[in-house]
Amino acid sequence: MNFREFLANLQSIRDYEESSVESIVLGDIRAYLGEINTTVGREKGFSFILFENGSDIFKKLEGVGGYSGVMIKSPYYIGLSLANEKLETEFLGAYFMQSIVKKLFETDLGSCWINIRNVPSEVKADILKDDKNNINYLLAFGKVDEKALKQKAPSMFVQNVSSSHKTDPYGTQIIETTGLDNARLAVGEVVYMHEWGNEASYEELETRGIADLFLYVRNAPSYKNIQPCRFILKDGEAYLAILSPENKENYVDAGIMMYTAEGLSKDLGIPGKWSFVEDSAYNKEYRIIAKIEL
Repeated sequence: MNFREFLANLQSIRDYEESSVESIVLGDIRAYLGEINTTVGREKGFSFILFENGSDIFKKLEGVGGYSGVMIKSPYYIGLSLANEKLETEFLGAYFMQSIVKKLFETDLGSCWINIRNVPSEVKADILKDDKNNINYLLAFGKVDEKALKQKAPSMFVQNVSSSHKTDPYGTQIIETTGLDNARLAVGEVVYMHEWGNEASYEELETRGIADLFLYVRNAPSYKNIQPCRFILKDGEAYLAILSPENKENYVDAGIMMYTAEGLSKDLGIPGKWSFVEDSAYNKEYRIIAKIEL
């Protein structure tokens, strides 16, 4: 699937049917989680757990977890289990959890991130059972309640501006967002040229052939739509930075942002090779945590 199509149509689903997901689909999801755990997760200190007892998880978290304290009821959940508190682990866990969101989307299933960072430790331990790790995030998923979905407006409208939009990577653009929860910062507020705070113009990005990338990347989801991520363009690389580095949620948002930037880069024929950065420079306003080749 075209990554721009995924990003344009992705919605955070909070209403699910009670019907079960087919066993063959669950098996495919289970295998995907196992692949991530084996190839990168365990080495980096995280793993994903599939909870098929959604009603039990919901009961344990009702009133204490969820979006602004409202727990989302779902037939299934995927938990992000953390073996350490390293910032890189938070970042990578979020990156791969967003890849699971895309996997579910391609299987015609809806999903929604759930923050349980501040849930009491004894409740988390009850959820994880014999797993001694920590868990800060769940992914609710299941068959979408289409009736409830129709009552919600799409988060973004996409206009084809070129007759060759199916083959031309620059043939589409975002023309409108709806609602305060979906409002996005301007491109110049997200992308800086050469140094922090030097806003990049759309024309300059267009000249470099990366205007669409940053037009779309702004739609990467973030906790409560705070949008803490920024890019600084230098010498063929984009450095990913976050505001308020003392806030751990921002590292999670950054992992989602990097997954989005990489996917859009590949859409445009750019390899998008990236790496985590251990930035030792102390700055109260922002911190660079990754870079991607453009």
